[in-house]
Amino acid sequence: MTGMPADTEQEAQRLSTALKPEVESHGLILEEVSLRPSGKQMIIQVIVDKADGRESVNLDALGEVTTTISNALDKDVVYASASPYELEVSSPGLSRPLTAPRHWVRALNRMVKLTLTDGTKLRGRINEVSDDEVVIAEHREPAKKGMKTKILDPVSYSFENIRKAVVDPELNFDDELFDTIDTEDLEG
Repeated sequence: MTGMPADTEQEAQRLSTALKPEVESHGLILEEVSLRPSGKQMIIQVIVDKADGRESVNLDALGEVTTTISNALDKDVVYASASPYELEVSSPGLSRPLTAPRHWVRALNRMVKLTLTDGTKLRGRINEVSDDEVVIAEHREPAKKGMKTKILDPVSYSFENIRKAVVDPELNFDDELFDTIDTEDLEG
């Protein structure tokens, strides 16, 4: 890969610094830049987010910031003359770890799985989020199949006491809604 940086971590840091004002010009924040080799080219992954964390980045905003980032890379001293690269710009996905208060705000009222710094693992629903803590109502799985999940009283957890947390997607199926579907519509 002639012309491509050898130390991807250092280069990702350099690009983060260079691209941050470009992303911020769209009212977004630069969440992360990572690079990974793929054959003879480099894949540049850029993750952007809304600063307040209450909404996701819509497709129009993502398209606009992608164009701005691409133009900046085309003018960049390394990438203007380098081997081909592939640019991937996205917003944080559902499986991304919750690492900042704004991530928790976006996940408000959702189920999360978390590991505390003492190794305790739990699953619960986010009830409240502040700048330095989150309130979660733990959901304990029943001892026997067919029994209801036990929902404990909400407890505050300081962000500094949370080692890892991710949204736990709920895949609930509404039987009442299914009963309203005309099965003839489902047949080809």
